[in-house]
Amino acid sequence: MTEKTPPTDGNTGGDALKVTLLGTGIPNAQINAFGTSTLIEAGDEKLLIDCGRGTAIRLSQLGLGVGHVDHILLSHYHSDHYAGLFDVVMTGSIPQKFGGRMGPLHVYGPPGIDRIAEGAWIATGPDRDIRVADNEIDPEHMRIIPHEYEEGVVYDRGGLVVRAIKVDHGDFIDIAYGFRVEYGGRVFVHSHDTRYNENLIAQAQGADVFVHEVAAARPEIQAANPAVGLVMAHHASPAEVGRVFAQTRPKLALLTHMVLLKPDPVSVEEVMAEVAT
Repeated sequence: MTEKTPPTDGNTGGDALKVTLLGTGIPNAQINAFGTSTLIEAGDEKLLIDCGRGTAIRLSQLGLGVGHVDHILLSHYHSDHYAGLFDVVMTGSIPQKFGGRMGPLHVYGPPGIDRIAEGAWIATGPDRDIRVADNEIDPEHMRIIPHEYEEGVVYDRGGLVVRAIKVDHGDFIDIAYGFRVEYGGRVFVHSHDTRYNENLIAQAQGADVFVHEVAAARPEIQAANPAVGLVMAHHASPAEVGRVFAQTRPKLALLTHMVLLKPDPVSVEEVMAEVAT
């Protein structure tokens, strides 16, 4: 899905902030909703926010070489937000149209990003050794350069500014972030995984487009199943998301990462109705 934030007075088409939701899924594998990943395009800048399962496939479907995106921001370290990273690292390094990376891949994340970079270098070693011996790739094109970030500006290039927003993804997850993206007078905000969060609300004011996660379970299912209650304790309910949108009043509000818990899952229509109340 692609959204362009609405134009404002004085902005031209060249100032467009283009946002493509490559994946909006959850940890379980779904063919109709790949892992979380968002492509940001602004002027000459291209970056990914999160790199879930299937990101490389979605980039290819857009006709964009996997290696043509050199910067990736990770919101937190649940698998559905970076399971596609090794694919992007390896496939992007191949010097053909579907790959095409001409340098290392810069990946930004909370504390722990160094471990991911080191692990990726080790895990991709056998493939890299073969391709280097075959004179197919430059080994540095398969390297991750890690950048650790905290709340605040994490990316500022070519007029594109990305701010990390500390969110609340549960009592024992203290490094989870949403993002506020600004370019050409336009603002895009993505909550990523969070419960109802006042900090997010404060920093999402003035958004043209606001994407927020949601989880839902029927009360009787939640009461009877502790595992369902545990999942709900890490996410925002439809009613809470409705409050967030009411307090931020974006021009366009979207739901993503819809966790509809079984058995007898709540329907999308029921979620939408509760968000709207």
